[in-house]
Amino acid sequence: MSKVFVILVALCMVSCHPIYFGETVTYSANLTSYKKVYRLDLSHQNLTELPADIGQFIDLSFINLSNNPNLNLEKAFKRLASLPELTVLILDSNELHLLPKNIEELTSLRHISLVYNPAIKLEDTFNKLQTLPNFTTLNLSHNNLNEIPENIKTNRNLSNLRLSYNDINTSKSIGRLAGVEKLKYLWLDHNNIEKLPAEIGALTQMAELYLGNNAIKELPDEIEKCNNLCVLYLGDNQFKALPKQIIDMRILYMLVIYGNEISEIPEKFKTLKSPLAILVLDKNRLGSDQIKIAQKYFTGFFLLS
Repeated sequence: MSKVFVILVALCMVSCHPIYFGETVTYSANLTSYKKVYRLDLSHQNLTELPADIGQFIDLSFINLSNNPNLNLEKAFKRLASLPELTVLILDSNELHLLPKNIEELTSLRHISLVYNPAIKLEDTFNKLQTLPNFTTLNLSHNNLNEIPENIKTNRNLSNLRLSYNDINTSKSIGRLAGVEKLKYLWLDHNNIEKLPAEIGALTQMAELYLGNNAIKELPDEIEKCNNLCVLYLGDNQFKALPKQIIDMRILYMLVIYGNEISEIPEKFKTLKSPLAILVLDKNRLGSDQIKIAQKYFTGFFLLS
């Protein structure tokens, strides 16, 4: 088995690959066929209401309603409720404050994106999303958030949470995420994190953690309690050394730590217990001698630099 093949397989296992339902169709009144349209784009159309024929897209799985700030969402959701296959709803840049209560009628929804809606009321949002029986994935990036409300834990099936480009960096907020029992994939990149709170160790359910583009210099020892963590992304931070905590993380198979200030590989990494398949170390300060040491210590996985 080639190294390239193994790397591609491992990358496909992580959660950040896009959801694909086929070609995206941009809505127009001239559409002649509604069947087998799985992805529909209605963004940037200055809508106040959805088109009257929206209910005829019986195969629709994905709808993008972004950049329609005057859209009456209550009426829109009433029409969308007739679509049995609708699982993905994109509401980015809609100047939202509150989601209408009748979102509970969209019982097939699994993925919701609320990017660039900085006035959104999170506590009310979580109260309404908890009524969706199949809801698993939420994108709240670019919303100027600085705290996660306690009632996030009422979203019992939430497994994939993207909080990129916010200011979620307090012990209180990280601790509250631990209450989301099924949370496996967490994005906290671009959150101005200088010191990762020790409460991260309470997220024992987490499988993948993305902390890129922060100002982190070291990991708390408590992260070793994340005994289901398989993927750890630390690119573009301020690490001067490989975090010693990875030595004892027994199921960590992918560590991304490019773009830091690492200059040497200490001898203690000879005893690495993690089953690392991929280590990404480019854009550090490793000289050729240290790269050779890394290749010697980390036998069995791939150094990409």
